[in-house]
Amino acid sequence: MNIRVDPSLSVPVFQQIVDEVKSVIARGACAPGEMIPSVRQMAAQALINPNTVARAYRDLEREGIVTTRRGLGVFVSESAAKLCRNGRREDIRAKLEDIAAEARRAGIPGAELREEIERVLTEAYARAKTKEK
Repeated sequence: MNIRVDPSLSVPVFQQIVDEVKSVIARGACAPGEMIPSVRQMAAQALINPNTVARAYRDLEREGIVTTRRGLGVFVSESAAKLCRNGRREDIRAKLEDIAAEARRAGIPGAELREEIERVLTEAYARAKTKEK
């Protein structure tokens, strides 16, 4: 699991870790029961304070995304993928609602917005598919 953080962003580093771990799990790159890097490993990899990683892991555990097994490590929970996908879906829905409201304020008809969204989706998925090859 390769997590990247950017201290220059307005999003706190611990939240960036939470979001990145959720994204990795949501896309299936980590399976239920799989061990994720320890706090020390993650801190060394991302070049950040271990306390920051510990806070992110506590949040993930509170949400049911990971479980800590004392002396063994931190593992992806059985329900993590579903929880992560549902959470991401809610985030995307909120962004789409913001986009729809902005389009309405700009006088862009719904049909035109749908066409633009479809075009963007088609292009984005095509680019992603090309990168996977």
